[in-house]
Amino acid sequence: MKNLLLSACILSSFALRAQAHRFIYDVEYKKDSIQNITTKENYHLDIDIKEIKYYPRDFFVGDSLVVNNLTIPKDSKFNTSSIIVHQSGKEIYDDYDILDNIVLKLSSENNQNWKLTDEKKKVKDLNLQKATARWGGRNWIAWFTADIPFQEGPYKFHGLPGLIVELYDDKNNYRFELVKTQKLEKPYVNQYISYFMSQSVAVDQDKYRTTKLKYYDSPINALRNNGGGTKSNEEFYLNDGTKVNQSNTREVNERLRESIRKYNNPIELDKAIKYSL
Repeated sequence: MKNLLLSACILSSFALRAQAHRFIYDVEYKKDSIQNITTKENYHLDIDIKEIKYYPRDFFVGDSLVVNNLTIPKDSKFNTSSIIVHQSGKEIYDDYDILDNIVLKLSSENNQNWKLTDEKKKVKDLNLQKATARWGGRNWIAWFTADIPFQEGPYKFHGLPGLIVELYDDKNNYRFELVKTQKLEKPYVNQYISYFMSQSVAVDQDKYRTTKLKYYDSPINALRNNGGGTKSNEEFYLNDGTKVNQSNTREVNERLRESIRKYNNPIELDKAIKYSL
């Protein structure tokens, strides 16, 4: 909470009007649940009167570079793993899972059965109250504030009488912390997000699991087959900048498979896919 940029005048501007707001979270998590190593990234929660989007900050950085005619550094490795979208007041969430040039759209209804506690604390200008819930195979502790009257939070968490400011599970696999707020002049349109959403293929839970397992069997073949004419001897690039060609196909394929197996600690643990060696 030490970096939270809030003031009394900012707080007073959060009346529910037709403005757009951005909330930036620090997200610290374990990609591999059996190792005590954490990764820390920023995520944006953009709220306007119609739609709420949650996405890695790297989408914003990449879009800003293009809009300002700046070159994206060759060694850049952007986190473009997923986008979460839902309509204001609705509990149906669209989860866009991005596997380089394969984008799966999985829609599901999500709600948490929060239990409010009497425990409260004040951090900076915010009055926080504690709530708990069992959801997604994990036990969650949330601190929310009615000072910011949005019943939203990071990822798919929502439904408390105020914005979720802090959120973590009891095993310390995930921790979300609000660090910055912004009021936007109008809803933000990100060309990368719009592109990936337009290229997505809608799947149900069974199809989602089948597609992910098929992708795991041979990531490079899956990407080539989805590339619209990319031949086996043609070079192409992964989203992280890796160039794939005939000489390194096997190496990259095994690296991707190993990464999928190792970094298999999703927020919704009860939906984790089991990958064989």
